[in-house]
Formats: sequence, C-alpha cells, structure tokens
Amino acid sequence: MVKDGGIPGKQNRHLPAFILLFLAEQDAHGGALLSRLLDLMSNHQAIDSGAVYRVLRDLEQRGCVISCWDTDEPGPAKRQYHITSEGIEELELWYHDICWRKKNLEYFIAQYESLNKNQPSRTNL
Repeated sequence: MVKDGGIPGKQNRHLPAFILLFLAEQDAHGGALLSRLLDLMSNHQAIDSGAVYRVLRDLEQRGCVISCWDTDEPGPAKRQYHITSEGIEELELWYHDICWRKKNLEYFIAQYESLNKNQPSRTNL
C-alpha cells in the first residue's frame, strides 16, 4: 500500500531539479533550500536534511553548483550555493524530463479515470 510518502525509494527523485530551480532564482544555503522544500512538499513527502546536502554535494562535484562560506551574516558561517552554467543546462534537462513525465502521467490518470467510469464495480481501484 502506498502511504503519504509515495512509492518507497522514490521520494527524492526530483530533489536535484527543485534545488537547481531554487538556486536559479537566487543563491541560498542548504538550510534555506531545505525550508523551501519542506514548505512546498511537506504534505506530500518526507525530505530530510541529509538528502538535501547529499544532492548539493553531488551537484557541486559535477560542476552544477559552486559554494563558498558566507561569514557576513550573524551566527555560524553558512555554505552559500550558486548555480553554474552547467547547472542551468542540467535544469533545462530536468525541465524536459518532467514535461515528458507529466504527459505520461496525464495519460495514465485519464486512462485510470476512464477505467473506473466504465467499470463501476471497481470502486477499490
């Protein structure tokens, strides 16, 4: 049975896409990115800080983001992330991938709804 978090193992599939999207809008530190993700998706899936930082580390290793320590703000220094041109290119790939998936999901939803309309006895589908 699928719970609130969706299909097991699939919760963070698009996490890099959202992180790149947010960084395309403005530079941010990991905590701010996590807060935005939680605000956006808190009712739909569990996102842990470890996953966000693993994705940021991977994106940085692949040259999609760069980071530097921000010591200007009060409190402890924070690693500030900035999207690179490689990150913008990857963000565009994510955009096309998500559009393709959306089209397929819309087909699935329409077919499923049609199946339920044509088979009223299948109320548990």
